[in-house]
Amino acid sequence: MADFVLINPPLPPGTQMPNYLPPLGLLSIAAFLLRQGVDATVLDAAALSLDPTRAALKAAESAPLICGLTVPTPALPTAAETAAKLKQLMPDCTIVVGGAHPSARPEEVLDTYRSIDYIAIGEGEVTAWEIHQELERRGEPGAVRGVAFRDGGVIRRSKPRPPIADLDELPLPAWHVLRPTPTEYEPSPQSTYRLPSTILVTSRGDPYADGYRDQSVFGRKLRLHGAARIFEMMEFLYRREAIVDFALMDESLLIDEGRLVELCRLIQRSGLPLSFSCQARPDQSLSAFGWRELAKGGCWQIVFHLAAAEPGMLKRFGARFTVEQALAALKATRAANIGAQVRLLVGGPGETRTTLRATRHFLRRAPLDDVALGYFTPYPGAEIADGLRGLGQIYNGPGARSEWLVNFVPTGFTPQKLRQARRRLYRRFYLRADVMLRYLRRLRQPVARAALLAAAKAFSRRMFRRPST
Repeated sequence: MADFVLINPPLPPGTQMPNYLPPLGLLSIAAFLLRQGVDATVLDAAALSLDPTRAALKAAESAPLICGLTVPTPALPTAAETAAKLKQLMPDCTIVVGGAHPSARPEEVLDTYRSIDYIAIGEGEVTAWEIHQELERRGEPGAVRGVAFRDGGVIRRSKPRPPIADLDELPLPAWHVLRPTPTEYEPSPQSTYRLPSTILVTSRGDPYADGYRDQSVFGRKLRLHGAARIFEMMEFLYRREAIVDFALMDESLLIDEGRLVELCRLIQRSGLPLSFSCQARPDQSLSAFGWRELAKGGCWQIVFHLAAAEPGMLKRFGARFTVEQALAALKATRAANIGAQVRLLVGGPGETRTTLRATRHFLRRAPLDDVALGYFTPYPGAEIADGLRGLGQIYNGPGARSEWLVNFVPTGFTPQKLRQARRRLYRRFYLRADVMLRYLRRLRQPVARAALLAAAKAFSRRMFRRPST
């Protein structure tokens, strides 16, 4: 029996992500609750392919005092349905939701979905514990900082919760409560050098004012895990799960060169067979010494989130860097013998055939190993989402808000034309002889071969079938 069941809800049919990743946010909350003596567990309904009814039945087996659901925008409909099922099964169970969408739109979510009792706005560790404490002593969770709640017929917010200043004071994520285990998840072959592989988050907060980014959960104040804590997580997962490859999912590693060098030195001194990829912005920089240490420490790829590769589109997205900076960053990455990947968005406000041609030209001349192309998605927590009137049409509801689905169509396009444009960009890049040769070389690695072949098959099926209307 668990007092607190944390649920990663299923996604609506047709919006499943191509690869599931461990819900690190829930694992961190679970670890904090466990350290405070609260019996907590995590149910990853998405990875287990549970629908809302089966997810609620599974969670109800523990007869919990509280169920907490994390709600990214694509999961809002199924998370709400799961909450409603939970209330039917356990009327006295308190339902708390958090994550990007509720943090950005707390009043709207509470007003629409009556089965939800509280919204945890922002970081959830301390808030979840204090809600549990209030309920155990039959107090008022509305007195907890960082929540939204109903007060009679009025929706109110409590005082904001300040961000956690020292991330290293948090316990390690509670990987041991996770089912499936970390090694049973399927990371993307684009972000995997060897298997087993998993993801880590090494910072919180986004200090950049780019308008397309969602800052509703962690805010703008950057807080970093120390190098020793990052290595501790790596070593723990290597000893426990034999994981050898890590994708660092935030853009903080290149911000602090001293921290980066310390991490790489810890990996080298340990003698463990570890490799990792990281994410960065093109306006971050390293010294020649930093680049050497990064490569020696086992970094095999850097992923740059560019959003766009045309100056006008970058300006519309509110990006604080230029195309020239992006090209220079990619060149420096390649010069350090580290792979380079960019992630771009198709179909943003102001997209035209001319801007798509500029993207095609960028992909042709940039020193790149991989590209990931998503569709522009107006997430509620992003500044740009509030300024789209007259620039295009939003299709479907929150359940379609995924970078893998067309949900915003700029003026002059149709959903079919956007799908065709994305396919053409992918084909132009991945059918290049140099790119194909690099992937053929990676097939020599037995541990990655199966994943790469499966990805190639899926790519061929998506890129060469007749696009739907």
